[in-house]
Amino acid sequence: MPDFTVHRYGTDTSGRGIYLTAYMHDWWQAVVADLGFEPTIVQGAFMTRNGGGAAASAGYHDQGGCMDVRIWDLTGSQVDKLVRTIREHGGGAWRRDKTPQHGGMDPHCHITLGTDQPLSAGAAASWRSYLAGCNGLANNAPDYEWRPRPLVTTPPPQLEDDMPAYRDWKPEDKQAMVQDLLDADMNLHDPKGSPDFVGETVRSVLKKIAQVTGAVGGPGK
Repeated sequence: MPDFTVHRYGTDTSGRGIYLTAYMHDWWQAVVADLGFEPTIVQGAFMTRNGGGAAASAGYHDQGGCMDVRIWDLTGSQVDKLVRTIREHGGGAWRRDKTPQHGGMDPHCHITLGTDQPLSAGAAASWRSYLAGCNGLANNAPDYEWRPRPLVTTPPPQLEDDMPAYRDWKPEDKQAMVQDLLDADMNLHDPKGSPDFVGETVRSVLKKIAQVTGAVGGPGK
């Protein structure tokens, strides 16, 4: 079950606490893992715990679901990847900057995770705008960012939530997996593969390699 408990995760660029639900924090970490870099958070959610958010945010960050990250230190391709990855993970994202098309504000990426809760009225409106194909701004103009087809509205399932880690497997399960790998057929169906491996298993090929290695010069040569 999603954990919507609110925790503090460090400090933003203005020295304020970064508050997120455990659910949104885990989601963000999955986004970062796919990105290959970690953007700097300039404003988290639940900003009422810090006495309020930026005036330009209009209360969007007062509760859950919204965060802003810095983009002035990213390349254009990195910003494109950031927006795309967030949207592939079931969130909404727009780059904001000084241009009227992008909101006429300081550069940042505004992120809305509609499946987080509770959402402020502004965050909920931002999410509805994203679902409707709009820009998340007051003018509700068409979305200017890349959009998934079909639209991804929920985070992808995390396999690690459903499967135990290898270190937690029972010894007999680990041994069974090794035996299955050793007994796997080599070149069973691939016509492009080497005919030398037809009818061989991983185990038999490894034995032949060991025999050849020993005949040539022994282990370690």
